[in-house]
Amino acid sequence: MPRIWHIIPIAVLLSLTWIPTASGQAGRGRQRARPDTLAVQADSLLDGRIQELERRLQELEDHFNRQQQQARLQSLRQRAQQRAQEARRGGPADTRTVRFTSQQRQLNALNPELSLSGDFMGFVRSPETSRFSDDTEMTPAFAAGNRFWLREAEINIVAPLDPYTRGKFFFSLPSHEGISIEEAYMSWINLPTDLNLKIGYYRNEFGQLNRWHDHGLPQVDRPHVLQTFLGGEIGLAGLGISANWVIPALLSDVQELTVEFITGGDGISFSDDLKRGRVALGRLLNYWDITSNAYLELGLSGAYGNNDDNDELRLYETKLGGLDLSYKWVPAGRGRYRTFELRSEVIASWRDTPTGEVQSWGTYASIRNRFNARLLGSLRLDYTQLPADNGKHLQAIAATIKYWQSEFVFFRIQIDRIERTFADSENRLIFQTVWSMGPHKHEAY
Repeated sequence: MPRIWHIIPIAVLLSLTWIPTASGQAGRGRQRARPDTLAVQADSLLDGRIQELERRLQELEDHFNRQQQQARLQSLRQRAQQRAQEARRGGPADTRTVRFTSQQRQLNALNPELSLSGDFMGFVRSPETSRFSDDTEMTPAFAAGNRFWLREAEINIVAPLDPYTRGKFFFSLPSHEGISIEEAYMSWINLPTDLNLKIGYYRNEFGQLNRWHDHGLPQVDRPHVLQTFLGGEIGLAGLGISANWVIPALLSDVQELTVEFITGGDGISFSDDLKRGRVALGRLLNYWDITSNAYLELGLSGAYGNNDDNDELRLYETKLGGLDLSYKWVPAGRGRYRTFELRSEVIASWRDTPTGEVQSWGTYASIRNRFNARLLGSLRLDYTQLPADNGKHLQAIAATIKYWQSEFVFFRIQIDRIERTFADSENRLIFQTVWSMGPHKHEAY
């Protein structure tokens, strides 16, 4: 026991000498660790500040977007209120939101579409002059000698009047003659029961080509049977009314019926006197899709009216019947480069004359082939008797090459051989160029 008490004081002294040393070492350890602790605290503080700035920036962006949306919404509301006030037509308007502006710059939208076209040709004949009688020469322009000829300058005015009505005016300026009306009519389209109506002065629906204007024909001139029975200048046309229906098809894919009543006529088969010249016409058109690239049309036409043989005691009548056939092949996607057309028409006439009834007829057949986008060739054969004398007839052949310079200009060369039993036969070489300005180019029907 006494030895233990001696040991205790010695241990206390040793511990007092060790404590300062240990505390110094710990202090030096804390001094070495302080820089690392400050860096961690600085990084933590910086991260917190960045997060706070990002949060505030997002709040500002959200506030700005809300203000823009509210401004757009307010603008739409103001426009809607203005439109509602205008729609009420006479209701109280808010003068603070209504703006009065001039509509003068928009008036040109009401202007009709205007197109101009010229039809110029030159021809030589052999023999240069031929013998013709007054009642058989249907194209007096070709009766002259070799020459240049502006066959027609045409002005086309077309405008939609409303969703159901259209107006068309075609003014013709023949060479060295005054202005004349070629067509002037108004049409209603898409009426109930698929009905279309037309009133005014117009070319009649008889056969295939009577409706076509000269510059849109497959050849330079009209087939001789049309010139002989319907006239070589305007063709069969008059003042009246026309009704057209797409009727339920019976034997074809599509059937279309047209009925027309006019005063005036062609001056050949029918009198062009507005008092006596009254003509009724009808046409039934049948359409078939043969393949995806080809179609066939068959038309039946008829006309009945008074002719020019009328006298004070009796009105003499003429009845015309027509059968026309057309076949067209247009390869899908290549119609601009390759097409083939076949057209044929037969016209029969029963004409009352002071000496009795005269029955006569005529026909033509033509083919046309497109070789490429610019070049086309055609061939036409004609045969026709004269309406008032079936003992006289002519036959002809015409070959044509047509070159499209552009959508607005084309050139054509045609060679004719015409043989007549009632006058001299002849050969013709015809050069033609047609140019067009405006939205309506070479209009064909």
